[in-house]
Amino acid sequence: MEAPQDADEEVGHLRRCINDLVSFVALPAMWSGGGPTQIVHTLLDAILDMLSLDFVYARLEGLDRHTPIELVRVAQWREAMPRSQEICAVISGLLGDEPQRYPALVRNPIGERDISIVPLRLGLQGEFGVIVAGSQRADFPRQTERLLLGVAANQAWIGLQEARLLGEQKRAASELDRRVGERTMELSKANEELRKAQAELAHVTRVMTLGELTASIAHEVNQPLVGVLANAGASLRFLSGDSPNLLEAKEAIRAIIRDGNRAADVISRMRALFKKALPTKERLNINEAIEEVVILAQGEGRRNQVALRMDLAANLPSVMADRVQIQQVVMNLILNGIEAASVVEDHERYLVITTQLIREDQVQVSVRDSGTGIDPGYVERIFDAFHTTKPGGMGMGLSISRSIIESHGGRLWATPNDGPGTTFQFTL
Repeated sequence: MEAPQDADEEVGHLRRCINDLVSFVALPAMWSGGGPTQIVHTLLDAILDMLSLDFVYARLEGLDRHTPIELVRVAQWREAMPRSQEICAVISGLLGDEPQRYPALVRNPIGERDISIVPLRLGLQGEFGVIVAGSQRADFPRQTERLLLGVAANQAWIGLQEARLLGEQKRAASELDRRVGERTMELSKANEELRKAQAELAHVTRVMTLGELTASIAHEVNQPLVGVLANAGASLRFLSGDSPNLLEAKEAIRAIIRDGNRAADVISRMRALFKKALPTKERLNINEAIEEVVILAQGEGRRNQVALRMDLAANLPSVMADRVQIQQVVMNLILNGIEAASVVEDHERYLVITTQLIREDQVQVSVRDSGTGIDPGYVERIFDAFHTTKPGGMGMGLSISRSIIESHGGRLWATPNDGPGTTFQFTL
């Protein structure tokens, strides 16, 4: 009658063993993303409960810490439980450093009787530390319990490896984020310095351009001043007679005001282009900006016998742009076109500035000259910094103009005409 009972017990024991084995195999699913301490805490609880042990102790090493981490779990059914620190001190003092030399039977750190222990290395060479399972049962450890403890240790080793790799990845990612942040700040600072340098260079280029226009601008200012003087003299004559001609005097004074405003407008536009300030984008009427530049440049056109014409589309939407910078680009393109057209002798010298709406949100400006033209294979090189065909030129005008337009989200390019000359176009 005892044999069936023994068989039933053995079958029940095997079933529990299989269930425990499945539970140990499933532990890594609970450890996903967890740290080493969390992994070992969970493992100790599982071993203690499944195998009904008196205590389970773990010492973790190789976790980027100077000192090992000690953890312990004691069976809840024990009436008197010593403090964990005391248990760790006793076991750590008994065991030493090499698991293969651990004794199988040691003085019980949590009771009176001796206790059987099973040491388990975490890792092939114990690089992650050791786990020690202890029980007062005389038959501990059974073969199935050794098997289960071995599986648990292997699963913990795999989990600790993954946790270490995850920790290394997080540290690498954190270090990468830190370096990216530093590099971003460095690039931001470098970009700010570059922007300031470009603004400084653009200002120098404007000053040089206006220096080249000195004679033309002086002529533009001189014309209304001559008119002011002439009309002032006429006003005196109209008012000095025996019967003052008030009507003619009023007309002459109105002409003085008109000519004075013309001279003031020229000077204010010059001051705007000479202005040294950081770029400021605002709503800009591109046609008005072009007309102001043409007024400054038309004297240069007359001096070189190049006719300046405008074909500006009506009702264009305003664009977000820095007025001074855009006028600098237009001025540079006009002066380049005048210079190119001034050397031709066999056809008309002219420059045409046009505007048009090419998309609902995009305006295009074109400056077409009747000059000598550009070799198609040479078109992109003219935008290179320090590349110039002018004697004594800096070679920065077109390079700066392109950078200005690109900073506004647009594009600047050149196209050889079907006939004479070249067309420069940019979008905003």
